[in-house]
Amino acid sequence: MKYEVWYGTVEVNGEAKVIEKKINFETRCEKLPFDLKEVALKDVFSSEKEYYDTLRKEAIKHFRIKAEKEIKREDRYVIALLKLLDEIDKTINMLENKLADVEEVKESEVCNEVRGKIEELRLLRRKVEKEIEEVLEKIAPNVYSILGIVGARLLEKAGSLKRLAELPASTIQILGAEKSLYKAIARMKRGKKARVPKHGVLFQHPFVRTLPKKKRGKMARYMAAKVAIAARIDYFSGELRDEISQSVRKKYEELRRN
Repeated sequence: MKYEVWYGTVEVNGEAKVIEKKINFETRCEKLPFDLKEVALKDVFSSEKEYYDTLRKEAIKHFRIKAEKEIKREDRYVIALLKLLDEIDKTINMLENKLADVEEVKESEVCNEVRGKIEELRLLRRKVEKEIEEVLEKIAPNVYSILGIVGARLLEKAGSLKRLAELPASTIQILGAEKSLYKAIARMKRGKKARVPKHGVLFQHPFVRTLPKKKRGKMARYMAAKVAIAARIDYFSGELRDEISQSVRKKYEELRRN
């Protein structure tokens, strides 16, 4: 009888023996007529330390791959939901404008029905927004703790959590302001004065938006540096570090007071 285990193929014919050595942590056998470690130490590994070191390494590799696949699926979901949210906002704005035009001419039951549909869209919008926040908090807890739903917008601009984790803080700071940056660079190449953008998507966060204009760049730069760290922790470990978001709030309070 042959059994596939994580370190190869074991044949049991009176005595259990490894007949093929092949590391595959996907392999699962719940009930075995032999001791996994005992056979492994006899035929595959030279010591108990090597056995457990290999087991640990393969387990980490296996679950990291699974985690990366899950993150890839979930961050694409967040981006898709964010685009849906934008379309809902556009639809609400368009319907409100058209309804105002109609009501200038005449109020009727039809206008009331349209207003009801707009309210339904607002309820849908809140549900979509809540879903975005819940998924983002799950896959990027540190980015979410700093930025809230603005983190989803940053994720969309980066393209994925992996890509966001790879970006330097200087790039994160101006994500969403690429057009302004290119225009500024083009002007400077022609020898003209230009204002280089100090923030992009991060301006949507109240910690940047509510500060005096001269302090926004400093806050955005500090926040971007912390987001860069947060994104890497989220992608590679997923461990929530409260001190990161706390330091961002502390910096905001400092800039607001002084």
